[in-house]
Amino acid sequence: LTNAQSIASLAEKQYEGLKDTIRTLQEENDELKQTNSDLVNRVVSEKEKSIDEINKMNDMVEKLKKEVDMLRAYQKQQEQRARGGWRRNKGGGLDIGGDDSSSSPQSSAATGKGKDGNSGRQFGALGVVVPSQPLHVLQAHGQEATAVRYDGTGTDLVATGSSDSTVRVWDSSTGQPKAMLRGGVGHPMLGVDISGGVVAGCGSDKTCRVWNLRTQRLIHQLAGHSHKITCVRLFHNEKDILTGSADRSMKVWDISRNVYRQTVTFRHSSTSNYVDVSSDSLTAVSGHMDGGLRFWDVRSGERSAEIAGIHEGGVTSVQFSPTDNTKLLTNGRDSTLKLVDVRTCTTVQTLRHPDFRTMMNHVSAALSPDGVYAAAGSGTTGDVFVWRVSDGKLEKKLSAHQAGVCGVAWGRGGTNGQQVASVDKNGVLVLWA
Repeated sequence: LTNAQSIASLAEKQYEGLKDTIRTLQEENDELKQTNSDLVNRVVSEKEKSIDEINKMNDMVEKLKKEVDMLRAYQKQQEQRARGGWRRNKGGGLDIGGDDSSSSPQSSAATGKGKDGNSGRQFGALGVVVPSQPLHVLQAHGQEATAVRYDGTGTDLVATGSSDSTVRVWDSSTGQPKAMLRGGVGHPMLGVDISGGVVAGCGSDKTCRVWNLRTQRLIHQLAGHSHKITCVRLFHNEKDILTGSADRSMKVWDISRNVYRQTVTFRHSSTSNYVDVSSDSLTAVSGHMDGGLRFWDVRSGERSAEIAGIHEGGVTSVQFSPTDNTKLLTNGRDSTLKLVDVRTCTTVQTLRHPDFRTMMNHVSAALSPDGVYAAAGSGTTGDVFVWRVSDGKLEKKLSAHQAGVCGVAWGRGGTNGQQVASVDKNGVLVLWA
């Protein structure tokens, strides 16, 4: 019996010892699990930090690339100016370079005289001819045409947008359609732009669509605004797009890759009816329903200047001068066009006519490629007016529309030299000669 009790006591002690050992092992296991969890969290945190650093570096590289491109463009501009820059010839056209010879091809094209010296209407990429008669009158859309834009690269293409939810591209030589691009069904297209084989259209469905003109395929559908998009402009490099919306914001989108990326947002207190970008792509200007102009630094997203109350009732369009980034043309609901000096924020010329009326918020006016003339259409009579900017004198009053004009564009003239287009409430497109 004594021997059995001794064995039982020994077994009990061994059992207690095993329990202590198991408890110790469990505590060590818990510590190891906690250590492992801490290590995993630390690795994940380090990975996230590394990813953020890589993204920042990629953004910095993209920004540096843009700055390099900007500097190269500026260098080219300086070289061009050093060679003579823009020079007005005797015929009122523009030549590049310092050669004063009137027998140069540019001079003869701009003045409208051929090699034989006979006077005739000839066009060139630098010549500007005031329109005098309709070349083509086209039923472009079944509903109101809202916008018209020439290809910014100087081809023979012009694009129109409409309340029928389509953007259509036309050959300005023949008046034949080249493409029909569809937006959101039942949502009017409010703004359109075309440049270098890229077409952009924005509308009331809060979306801006970007198409490849050659394939007519939708390549981007820019979504991010909370209200209708009222205006759109392609940058001159065709890699970025600026949109303005009734949500009182403007956004810059990078469309150079397969997946678009929103880069900069400008916020303001009034709906922007129209936007434009300077030739160096560094400054954007917006015209607003409160009648003011706002200027934006594209790189930083900061507002660089503001001109309040430039028009009563709202600004309907704004355009930088094609030859001078310090001047811009505005159209307003007060039925006047104004040439504004950006440096002094003052109006240097006001263009008006008793028969000229601006009746809608998205009516566009246009400067000629040399900045000498300005054109706009009346929303009541359907007439197109052409003024000389220097003295405000009316140069031409053109009649072809049977309804109020919604927009006018003045292109550089491609191979055919056709330069001025206008659209109206009946969906009619007039190409002027």
